[in-house]
Amino acid sequence: MINGDRWLPTGIGMMKYVNPKDNATGNGGKIFPKVEITIRYADILLMYAEALNELGGSYNIPTWDGAGSHAITRNITEMKKAISQVRIRAGVPDHDMSVYGSKEELRKKIKRERQIELLGENQRYFDLRRWKDAPVDEAEQIYGYNVLMTKDRAADFYTPIRVPLLQTTFSKKMYFWPIDWDELQKNKRMTQAPGWPSFD
Repeated sequence: MINGDRWLPTGIGMMKYVNPKDNATGNGGKIFPKVEITIRYADILLMYAEALNELGGSYNIPTWDGAGSHAITRNITEMKKAISQVRIRAGVPDHDMSVYGSKEELRKKIKRERQIELLGENQRYFDLRRWKDAPVDEAEQIYGYNVLMTKDRAADFYTPIRVPLLQTTFSKKMYFWPIDWDELQKNKRMTQAPGWPSFD
């Protein structure tokens, strides 16, 4: 089947939010409700490590009661403590100390860790814009498995191929969402986001 909402053009599906008892066939089937997670602890740990890694100096943050302050710096011990919790829970070894010693190298590792750990959780879109990586990453061609293989050549399914149905592109205007025309009509002083049609 090449068309329809049950066909995956890449041949890759996600089981992350699927209950083993979910069933969409038969008499309407039954899809079990899922827990809607607001924020995950792994996300907090990775944000914390990323923030520490990007610090350029030392900062004094006052305590909540004003009785003192906390000195915040690029602290390798704290970054290691945060990242190792995520990696150990996933069953992978922690990074070498040489990675933690390099700001640039750790930045790359944190970006990759967020991509893998938070897959399918609506974080990547915002991460790429925050890091200003969207023009490169969102313009890359999408590859998938060879879904058009026949049963007698089933092993060829695993050959990565370009997916022509999924074209990608990025322009600077995509850093912003367009403002709805109805909202622009409510406030005549409001202007359209840069790069999007203004309907004037």
